Amino acid sequence: MLLGADYSAFGIAAAASAILVVTLVLRFLSKARQWSHLPQPPSTSFLFGHALETTGAISNWKTLGNYPEPFLSWVKQYGGAIHLREFLEHAVLFTDPAALRHIFVSNGPNYPRQPIAMKYFRDKNLGESLSGVEGKQHDALRKWMNPLFTITSIKSFIGIFNSQTQLYCQNVFDPACDNKAPIDLSTVLSKLMLSITGLTVLGINFDEVPAALEAYERSMIAVSPLVLIGMVTIPGFLSFPLPSLMKRRKYQATLRQIVKKIIQDKLAASSSEEPKDLLDMMFPHSTVDEAVAHTVTFIAGGYDTSSSALSFVFGTLASHPKVAEAIRSEYKNVISKHGSLSSWEAVAELTYTQAVIQETMRINAIAPGTIDRVAEADDHVPMSDGSTVFIPKGTMISTNIAAMHRNPKYWQDPESFIPNRFIEDSSEWNADLALRGGKPHAFHYMPFSFGNKNCIGQRFAMVEMQIIVATLVSKYDFIATSKTDMRQGFGGVTIRPANLEMAVRRVIPSCA
Repeated sequence: MLLGADYSAFGIAAAASAILVVTLVLRFLSKARQWSHLPQPPSTSFLFGHALETTGAISNWKTLGNYPEPFLSWVKQYGGAIHLREFLEHAVLFTDPAALRHIFVSNGPNYPRQPIAMKYFRDKNLGESLSGVEGKQHDALRKWMNPLFTITSIKSFIGIFNSQTQLYCQNVFDPACDNKAPIDLSTVLSKLMLSITGLTVLGINFDEVPAALEAYERSMIAVSPLVLIGMVTIPGFLSFPLPSLMKRRKYQATLRQIVKKIIQDKLAASSSEEPKDLLDMMFPHSTVDEAVAHTVTFIAGGYDTSSSALSFVFGTLASHPKVAEAIRSEYKNVISKHGSLSSWEAVAELTYTQAVIQETMRINAIAPGTIDRVAEADDHVPMSDGSTVFIPKGTMISTNIAAMHRNPKYWQDPESFIPNRFIEDSSEWNADLALRGGKPHAFHYMPFSFGNKNCIGQRFAMVEMQIIVATLVSKYDFIATSKTDMRQGFGGVTIRPANLEMAVRRVIPSCA
């Protein structure tokens, strides 16, 4: 009798499971018809859908050197709105500028960031911070942090940008010239950017706590394409007992401990003066754990984003000596007029240097895609040709900035490095302008995203990068070695050169 009961229970469970599977499949097929009006690239897997072609392909850019494929080929073939599927999740990949303006700005509240992506960033940053929250919580945090990134604040930071760059000349680049030994330039730039971010935004001297950077680097260990797919598509995947994820959690615990100690030491040494930085402003309104999350977020901003952009700038200049000479000429003219780069007025005249940085970030979109979003309600998204695309509630919205930035529909000779395309009224600028029907490059060029979730530190980042590039290029030649590898390696959020080993040679006798 017991055996029969077991078989009966098993039969009921099997039948229930079969009904559930059939229901899910029917629901999936029914939903798929809602996007039948959109073009869809072929996929290589019934189970994964396009996940192997999207997340999987991104992981292989470093090996295959085919950045930003397959996205660029898709955009060229299928246009600015493409239907994709990852597992049972339907998505629309938008690269049309009118659609992006609608999604990011005009109807932005209808498109919050995808919940799994939010959990990924909360895990990465060790808690809730600006990149891991939505709605009123996000808006409140943004409002609270905005004063640190106004033009007035950035002007007050310029002296630190300049002095820290000069310090690295003396302590790192001059010795590299003397020793004639190549350096890992990407690591040096990461340390420089983190040093600047720490002193200006957080009031922390990270040069005195190198363990923080080491712990952060370890927590960002590389994972396989399949693990990366799981991290961004499967709820709770980050808690799975996989070796790479277990090692990641171990390093995250170390990072949390180190950052918490830094914050506690700063609190113990703080005075009753007016708040000077983010951590001063944070207390007593936040807990130490919340402060850890905000601190790690800004470590990521300096280490991942800005330093990655600079890595591509210097790697690119190694093969464009005439561009480097133009930067030196501009620097010389600005210094002869202002004496140094320690003023807003001086930095504002580094227009060609800024164009070089902008063009580098066009060819190498540091964050290849924005965080996926989800439609909270049905919507009709306008396209540049006057048509609209119906988006049902619950649709995932993806963007690929890397493909947008190389789309020949909007950029003349998009595969070539042409800084003058960002110099207003130049022939190169006007050629791109004509392709866009006279429209500016907003929503065709999105290195910092748009809307109320764009990069809060974009002006900060551009000014510090202008100072660093102009200063270092004026003093040194950066020469590729046999190990230099400019293929784009993806680190979970941003890309950076696979290997930026470079030799350093003086252009002028000293760094003074």
